[in-house]
Amino acid sequence: MKKKNLNKTQLWKLRKEIVLNSLYTSDYANSFGFTPNTVASFFEGYCSYLWEQVTEFHGHNSAESMLDEYDNADNLWAWYLMYDEFPFEYDN
Repeated sequence: MKKKNLNKTQLWKLRKEIVLNSLYTSDYANSFGFTPNTVASFFEGYCSYLWEQVTEFHGHNSAESMLDEYDNADNLWAWYLMYDEFPFEYDN
């Protein structure tokens, strides 16, 4: 699938529609028409990326309490730009 461009605002809107780090696929339902499985997979990677960022700068002891601070539009955009291919599939 070719990469469709989401802008930073749209990507942050998608983030606000889902329950980050949820175990339930239904928590990744969204108004963009993307399959919950692909959204869950993308955001699972994003959570790992945030964890790496926090622990690199603040260590493991304070990481859990700082994740919310790192969950922002800029970090999400940086994660999205790491993808060569569009990470979401459309729900038919």
